[in-house]
Amino acid sequence: MKSLQSLFLIIAFIFSGMTFAQDVDDAQQVQRNGNKGMEKILTPDQLALLQEQNDLVKSQREAFKNSLSDDQLAILDNQDLNRKERREALRATFTQNQLDLLDTHKANVQALKDSFRESLTDEQKQKLRKRRQRLKEKKQQLNQKKRQIKKKIKKKKNARN
Repeated sequence: MKSLQSLFLIIAFIFSGMTFAQDVDDAQQVQRNGNKGMEKILTPDQLALLQEQNDLVKSQREAFKNSLSDDQLAILDNQDLNRKERREALRATFTQNQLDLLDTHKANVQALKDSFRESLTDEQKQKLRKRRQRLKEKKQQLNQKKRQIKKKIKKKKNARN
């Protein structure tokens, strides 16, 4: 009876692990293909506009990173600070040129977002809202499964000790 119970527990654990791994793969695939499914909602012109905007943002981000000094890069690499502390420490070291670059970048991004929003029809806006909601729910389900598995593993470890 005891071995049957152990066997059942092992099978259940393997099955839940495989299900979890599949969900992780699905979520990672969604992250990698961030705009997957967008081609069903957006027109080719809108997709081209999005791609153009993404390329611009990447180039501006790269230009800003290239403007950082060695000391500023060291702050970015400092793992002793959390994200907020790193951001504050880095921001305190910015030159006026870097601040201007950030302001310009922020204004460009806002203008790009506004122009994209203006190009959307009401139907597209509704479909995008539904898509965002589905992605959010899927992410929440994945996080919940992660927490459940962590609890099971922790419970199993505590039972062994």
